[in-house]
Amino acid sequence: MTELIQANLHLLDQAVELLVRLDADIYVKTTPVFLNSAVGGHVRHCLEHYQSLIQGLQDGRVNYDRRARDIQIETQPMAALSRLNELRSQLAALTQMTHMEHIVILMDHGADSVDENWQKSSLGRELQFLISHTVHHFALISGLCRLHGVTIGNDFGVAHSTLRHRAKIGS
Repeated sequence: MTELIQANLHLLDQAVELLVRLDADIYVKTTPVFLNSAVGGHVRHCLEHYQSLIQGLQDGRVNYDRRARDIQIETQPMAALSRLNELRSQLAALTQMTHMEHIVILMDHGADSVDENWQKSSLGRELQFLISHTVHHFALISGLCRLHGVTIGNDFGVAHSTLRHRAKIGS
């Protein structure tokens, strides 16, 4: 479990590294090629998924569909950095949980709050989901940055398994 937490922390660290050097105008710049999305929208979306898990662990129910959609996180890189640091601390604190296989309950996509629509999951499974989800959005962020002429690391938005495979074949 600690390995999954560390992998998620690594992704959040990558986001911090990007945001500290990304100009605010690029953070909010949209482009039709990416369905008028911006880096800030993808960052907000990812951070709110992490917040949903953290809050859901406290509430006993994780609902990724009911997010705040905080416009400040989407439009102000400093607000996103602040939230990133909060989430990093909260995620790191999960390593102190005495029962790491903590069961969480999450809402089925598009379902209402009726009890039979809630599905069981585990903290480990949700941490794996967040890795996959975040890497996916980081790949979009990487494309946006490159389109706007921002140099970004070659491993940003690339799954760890892909990086291992590339290293294995020497590409």
